[in-house]
This record gives sequence, structure tokens and C-alpha cells, in this order.
Amino acid sequence: MGKLRFELNEKNIIVVSSIAFILILVLASFVYKNIALFINLLIIGIMVLVLPYSIYKFIKFQKIRNCEMNFPIFLRDIAAAKRSGLTLIQAIRSCATSDYGALTPYIVRLNNQLSWNVTLKEALENFRNRLKESNIISQAVLAISQIEESGGKSEDILDSLADNLEGIKEAELEKSTLMSQHIMAVYAIFFIFLGISIALISFMLKFPEIPGTSEMPTLLFGQSPCKPCLTSKADVCIFCHLYFNICDAFNLGKREHARCYYNAVFLLMIIIQGVFSGLIAGQIGSNSIAAGVKHSLIMGVTGFIVFLIAASL
Repeated sequence: MGKLRFELNEKNIIVVSSIAFILILVLASFVYKNIALFINLLIIGIMVLVLPYSIYKFIKFQKIRNCEMNFPIFLRDIAAAKRSGLTLIQAIRSCATSDYGALTPYIVRLNNQLSWNVTLKEALENFRNRLKESNIISQAVLAISQIEESGGKSEDILDSLADNLEGIKEAELEKSTLMSQHIMAVYAIFFIFLGISIALISFMLKFPEIPGTSEMPTLLFGQSPCKPCLTSKADVCIFCHLYFNICDAFNLGKREHARCYYNAVFLLMIIIQGVFSGLIAGQIGSNSIAAGVKHSLIMGVTGFIVFLIAASL
């Protein structure tokens, strides 16, 4: 009886994460009356649904980048092997024993297919499809296939192709270095926003204690605009009830107090700001939303923890 084999790929991660999320939702449905426990289970469920896929995409992104860095070396090795009198197939098979980092398993699989008498064109097409996430490698492999079909001396063309690929990667690295300053600016803006949010809450709660402010009844500083919703279930109170539940879940104050309202509003703002700032940082630095997941996690989690600590003081 054969053993069941679980392959770690995008589809399986989505399926397993979705099943886990549904199971957590089912569990949460049994404790919906306990608002604090319900919200905590809901947050755990969302993390189970989002984090595995995000981490997988980030690891995949890093792996593709490593393949792109090693691919020009592979091309140069093939060119050197061809200069020694080998055919392209023999050159690829001679390079299959070398170490090319994350690219090595793909080259080994290419070599295996060639050893099984798969045609070079078909083997290169399969190699290209397995690395289709990389536009650079995909276009380069297509060029190699066309070069081989046209015949002639291809060693110099392979070297030239490797030089061009390295030039592209160097340009991307230079851009990444320049963009790192903008990424630091995104981080700075987020943490400034975090500090201002904490200071504003303290100011608004203490505002009624300032002499003379009692003569300004139109200002709601120090008061909760959600107070009328304590006993109402009207549609206009939907956000207020959300704030009440957040306060209960993270012990941010009593529902009737202004501290609860301000803490809940600013906590949501900080998390949203952290997540989307991180995604923007990834797009700026690596031209990829997937690369921004790590920035979103850093800013979102840090902001969440710092705010909870500040709110408890």
C-alpha cells in the first residue's frame, strides 16, 4: 500500500489554511456570547488563513531571486563546456553536478529528462514552465531554445546573454539600494503615526481636565460618541459595537468610557496603516507585493504590541 505524499505547493496551502480557518470559525460559533474569546479566535483564524500563504509566497519569491542570481553562472558554465567541444545536451549534463543554489534542483530535473531521451526542446520548455515566475529566466531559456534550433556558434551568445542578465540584476540591486531610503521613510512615517496616535489619545482623555474647557460644550474630547449605542442595536451603531467588542477582547477600557472608543479606533487605524504601509514598502523595494508581507508583519505586529502596552499604562 503506497504512502500518501503531501506536496507543499500553493494550492495545498490554500486548501489546508481554508479548512483550518473554517474549523476555527465553527469553534468560535460555540463561544460567540463570550465576545473577547470570539474575537481572539477570529483573529487567530484570519492569521491561519493569511500567514501560511503569505510566508509561502515570500519564500518562493526569495527562491526565485536566488535562481535569477545563479542562472548567469549556469549559462557561462554551459558556454565553457561547449567551447571544449561538447554539444548543448552534453554541456547541460556536465553542469548538472555543480552547485547553483536554489537553481540546482531545476537543473538536476532538466538533466534527468535529457537522460530519459526527452528532446532538448521539450526539456527546456518544461524547465521554463517550472520557473515561469521569473520573467528573466523564462525569456532567457526561450532564447537558448531558439539559438539551438538556428544552429551555429552559440558560446558567445550564451556569454552575452549571461552578461545581459547580470546587468539587469545589477540594475535591480542598485534600484533596491536607492529605494531602501524610501522604505526607511515608510517605516519612519508609520512609527511617527504610532507615537502621535498614542499621544493624541492621552491628550483627548485629559482634555476635559484643562481649565476653561468646560465652557466649550461642542467639543467631544474626553467623551465617547458611541455612548448612545450602548443600549441601541440600530444600523448606525454597527461600528460602535465593533469598537465595544475590540475593547472587551483586548481590555482597552469599559464600553461607556471614552478610553474604550479612542483606543479601539486608533488600534484599527494602526493595524491598517501597518499592513498597507508594509505592502507599499515591498512594492517600492522589490517591485513585488509579496515581498511586502514581511514589512506588513513587522509594522502591524510591532504597532499592535506597542499600542496594547501603551494602552495598559
